[in-house]
Amino acid sequence: MCGFTGMFDLNPLNAFDQEALQHMSQSIHFRGPEENVTILNERLGIATRGPSTIDSEQSSQPFTYGDGRYTGIIHGKIYNVQELRNELIEQGYTLTTNLQIEVLLALFSRDGVAFIHSLRGMFAFVFYDEVTHTLTAGRDPFGIKSLCYHHSIHRLVFASEIKPFFFDSTLGGFNLRKDMLQHYFTFQYVPEPDTMAHNITVLSAGHYMTYCPDSDNEPVVTRYYNPIFVPAKDRYYEDKVNEVRDVVSSSVRNHLISDVPVGSFLSSGIDSTIITSIASKLNPGIKAFTIAFDEKQYSEMDDAITISKQLDVEHIKLIANVEDFKNAFETVVYHLDGPVADPSTVAIYLLCQEAAKHVKVVLSGEGADELFGGYRVYDESRYSARIYNLPGFLKAFLKLLARFLPDGVKGKNLIYRGCTPLEDRYVGNAFHYTEKEKPSILRTYNQNQSFTEITHPYYKDIADYSPLRKMQYIDMHTWIHGDILVKADRLSMSHGLEIRVPFLDKEVFQVASSLEDNDKLSHKTTKFILRDAFRDLVDEDTFLRPKKGFPVPVQKWLRKELYPFAKDIIENSTADEYIVKKEALRMLEVHRDGSENNYRKLWLLLVFITWYRLYISDADETKKRILRGELS
Repeated sequence: MCGFTGMFDLNPLNAFDQEALQHMSQSIHFRGPEENVTILNERLGIATRGPSTIDSEQSSQPFTYGDGRYTGIIHGKIYNVQELRNELIEQGYTLTTNLQIEVLLALFSRDGVAFIHSLRGMFAFVFYDEVTHTLTAGRDPFGIKSLCYHHSIHRLVFASEIKPFFFDSTLGGFNLRKDMLQHYFTFQYVPEPDTMAHNITVLSAGHYMTYCPDSDNEPVVTRYYNPIFVPAKDRYYEDKVNEVRDVVSSSVRNHLISDVPVGSFLSSGIDSTIITSIASKLNPGIKAFTIAFDEKQYSEMDDAITISKQLDVEHIKLIANVEDFKNAFETVVYHLDGPVADPSTVAIYLLCQEAAKHVKVVLSGEGADELFGGYRVYDESRYSARIYNLPGFLKAFLKLLARFLPDGVKGKNLIYRGCTPLEDRYVGNAFHYTEKEKPSILRTYNQNQSFTEITHPYYKDIADYSPLRKMQYIDMHTWIHGDILVKADRLSMSHGLEIRVPFLDKEVFQVASSLEDNDKLSHKTTKFILRDAFRDLVDEDTFLRPKKGFPVPVQKWLRKELYPFAKDIIENSTADEYIVKKEALRMLEVHRDGSENNYRKLWLLLVFITWYRLYISDADETKKRILRGELS
């Protein structure tokens, strides 16, 4: 099953609007053409979406267990479900199917919500207890699968993504949160559990929620998992290398379990190379997918071709251009639910579109950088710390110097980072508008609100961490949820494709979190121990190649090919109540003439303006387009 939505009402006298539930289901039709809309009783209605092929897991949901007491739905994959099933049978439980949903409901009947600790996988579930009239919902430890909800008096509406709330009559439409808009201009996304819309909340990763008549009409949200980094000392490096290799290989093996064909994304980097290599040995003939744009400077294709030949996999290549990019832009913004200003989103969308023609499941390398220290900014922490330890007068001089250096000058950001405490500057991989810059572009700016209100509570939990582990912890609680996994889930599911991420596994994290800083940053490279553990898979060039991500030539295109496109979006913006159009156009012009490099700030604006039109100013038209099947 690929997605769901539903309504739960504490008051059984409130009638369900079945047409609204049908429309909510229609809004996520791309997650699977097979629809199952069920009004279970006077309290609960559920709609599920799944593949049109024979899928017993889809057709059997919602599933009822325990003489009708428990009903449940789950989106995702539990990799240790067979072990759990065997355990239940040994204890005398009767299981009549091979469905994972039956196993989970049996565990729930035995352990209550504590059963969630025994799961290894990616999931979002909703269970209902007919006896206590309690709804229980949960999300996997890392937030790979999504779940959001709207709570009003007596009623809880839930869904795999935000689009069904277009048809939630108790919400009354989307209303923009100005405080979250201000944070978006820092982070390039809205940090969980908030969204850009009032009264819609994301159930945070590693949390579960209960809603029942005894909860004072409020959902009770509880954390059950917190990814913390605590190095284990006094271990031989060689033992740690072997642990990394064993646990990653085991995770890839588990993630290959499927009744449908599985492929793998392949870039030029070490993460996807490791996954594809292990997968190809376990599943010979696996297909690997690579995207590049027709700009040589931004292409990973040649390196990916070389790797695919070394690994002896079937390599499916996609070359996209600026027209493909423009044509996909609005659809990508729509599918992301909230504005996510990551230029790689369009590339991921196009790659998923191609992969979905060949397979139903793909493996991808998300999470390796956060777990094993892969971002270049992590490595810079060693150098910025040296600046921070300089005498105060020298730091003051350097800070003043950096202020007058033009954006893009090498060393400016390093000086800024070195002169500013980590807790006051590091918010993750994206930091686009400083608090001083925001008033020039936002019509309403709250000077009493700072991005640090998001990050400081996390920093308080890790005061004794090293700078590297602090940054990893922040990324595991913000960046990976708001950016990395949102684009993976929404853009793959927009094509009915399932992305699986072997690095984001509880057992992999347990090993990675026990590593020392020097295991991760060493020999002038990032992710050193991960590279070392799989050194034999590829040649030395691949082993040492720095991270590129999904390189997209937006910076170049905004100066020529995308300039008219961007100017049209800004000039026709319906968000003038929030955005200073004159400043946005100025930024575009100076970027075009090369005097400033504003491409990330401009991309952030283009995404927000388009999202605002689709979800707020033209929401009625968007609803019509959904029901006509035009947005898919």
